[in-house]
Amino acid sequence: MQAISEHIGEQAMKYFRPAEILVVFLVLFSTASLEFKDEKEDFELLEVESIEGTLDLKTRSSMDSLGLNDFKPGALVELNLNVDSITSDQCQICENNPVGVLLSGEVNVSGLRPIDSGGQIRIEGNLNVTHMQEFSSKDMIIREWLTIDWDLDEFSAQWDIFIEHNPPKWSLDNRYDASLVDSGDVKKSRVGPVIYLEEIIENSINIHGCMPNSLNCDGINREEMNLSTKLTTQREPTNVEFTSNWANYDVTNVNDSNTENIGDIRNLFVTEDSTTNHNAFCLEGIENIESVQSWNISGETSSSISPMGLWLSSIGLPSSSFTPTGGIWTEIDSEDAGCGAFSKDGELYLGISKS
Repeated sequence: MQAISEHIGEQAMKYFRPAEILVVFLVLFSTASLEFKDEKEDFELLEVESIEGTLDLKTRSSMDSLGLNDFKPGALVELNLNVDSITSDQCQICENNPVGVLLSGEVNVSGLRPIDSGGQIRIEGNLNVTHMQEFSSKDMIIREWLTIDWDLDEFSAQWDIFIEHNPPKWSLDNRYDASLVDSGDVKKSRVGPVIYLEEIIENSINIHGCMPNSLNCDGINREEMNLSTKLTTQREPTNVEFTSNWANYDVTNVNDSNTENIGDIRNLFVTEDSTTNHNAFCLEGIENIESVQSWNISGETSSSISPMGLWLSSIGLPSSSFTPTGGIWTEIDSEDAGCGAFSKDGELYLGISKS
């Protein structure tokens, strides 16, 4: 029985990969990054202090969006996260100190039922997720960093993502307010999945509704997302260590061979022929690179990478998008890490690391 349990646990982690649950973290980041106005005379700005609640994965689509393809619909994601405003003065390439949010706490997934066997699986873990942005002005974003750090015993993993916006990305103000309409005592999303936002008690907001691509979900009689956010007055950002510095590695003595440590992420791109013109970017400190591969990226038909962008934009929440065209995609594997990098003219524009 123990052997069966261990096998099922291994299968669960095979599909419950941090890269594939990025969609959940984007929802959380967007919620954590909102600014609220206290309806008092001085209109004091508030920010999110904590997030707790559930994501109910009732549909095949919602399960697949998290990489849970080999499990039946019905898993429940429970969240209990603290939110802190952060900044750092240690970024090596920054002109201005980046700012952002840190989410930390517990994330548990229960009710995972394998399609090919009986029983249920529950996964418990601690999570630290960091999202930082460097602004050239109030409304223009130059760079972004996202780190997802799971503490899951032998299944622990960390993903780091870097985006260079060239030209800078316009960060619109008031997208949140513009994308919601009054519906009685609550606000409701104008388009896209049904999302409701309402104040449940003073300085506490409830966001509930439907996940993307969900049928017959009205956010009330059937609800798939329910997050409660506790608000506080804006705090001075905490200065944190900056660990997302990227370097260009010399791989001239590394044999071209298969890379697999970051999975099939390259399928997000429109790749052309392979090339030996490697631009091997990865986080600083990677040692003993064992394999390398590169591909030319189409300069005309590359797709835009924007996880859940339509859904997030429909309710006015910040979302990131990136359109890689006319460059090179390079992957490297070391003994216990892997990196992928999209570059143009030797400059890094998108980096993804798993360790």
